[in-house]
Amino acid sequence: MRLRHSLILRSRAKRGVSKDGLTAATLALPAAARAQTWPSQPIRIVVPYPPGGLTDVLGRLVGERLQAGLGQPAVIDNKPGAATQVGASFVAKAPADGHTLLLATVSTLCITPALYTKPLIHHTDFAPVAMMGRVVLFLVCRPDLPVADPTGLVTVLQARPDAYSYGSPGVGTAHHLLVELMRSKAPFSATHIPYLGSAKALLDLMEGRFDFMFLDAAVALAPIKAGKLKVLAVTGSSSDPTLPEVPPITTFFPGLDLQPWMSIVGPAGLPAPIAARLNGELNKALADPVFVQRLREVGLAALPLSTDAFGDFIKRDAARWTELVRSSGAKAE
Repeated sequence: MRLRHSLILRSRAKRGVSKDGLTAATLALPAAARAQTWPSQPIRIVVPYPPGGLTDVLGRLVGERLQAGLGQPAVIDNKPGAATQVGASFVAKAPADGHTLLLATVSTLCITPALYTKPLIHHTDFAPVAMMGRVVLFLVCRPDLPVADPTGLVTVLQARPDAYSYGSPGVGTAHHLLVELMRSKAPFSATHIPYLGSAKALLDLMEGRFDFMFLDAAVALAPIKAGKLKVLAVTGSSSDPTLPEVPPITTFFPGLDLQPWMSIVGPAGLPAPIAARLNGELNKALADPVFVQRLREVGLAALPLSTDAFGDFIKRDAARWTELVRSSGAKAE
């Protein structure tokens, strides 16, 4: 009886191990199966801004490339609201199956969460897919301001505290925060005039209603070339091919290398093989001179990264922008 009882226990133990092994294998199958059969339906690219702007244009360019490379339609879904949090939270809650993606800017992932006391999203709610590029900004001023570069601008501002003013597309935008970063490098006092977007700000700057601002290249190039704006520097640590004679702002302020950027992310938990496939398709586009030129035309400098490198980039940039928001005192209105 003891021998028989021992054999029964061993048999049960073997059956238990086998069952556990099958269970583990079964649990592992869905992710692998999803990666093998993906995409099985149209891919939705959520753009958390209204139609017509740079983000919308980029979303459609990305959609064209993914549709061509993956063989499934790509649908652009504009979901603006709450400083991009409406569209972003929609994606964060979507199934992590690679069929719902977010066109994410530095504002969505790094700045907005720091502006709100109770943000709807955090960058950890998303899986990195592909960095698309840096948004090129120019530091510009009204043409009659007697300065030639950022150092001269600061000298003028320091000589007459609060006598000058600067514009931005809104409180807490990258454009606003970059002026705050300048102030941290070389203290000065100037009045901030926030607008709802860059269009009205551009008109008022050209008419001399305020004195300087950071402005998107896509908006700034024409008035610069027409002599209606004076350009002092370009953001980042290298010159831009659109105006190669304009020096990078780090020439005057080392460490002032923060730049806005645009990317594609998915919900947290996105299977790594799907993220890698998306990353490969988009980096292939970023290696295509025709696609890169189309980005240049809308003010974006291509910056291909792997998913791991992009994930590390988000973490570093989120920490830097969060600290800048806190030091500036900017809050969501």
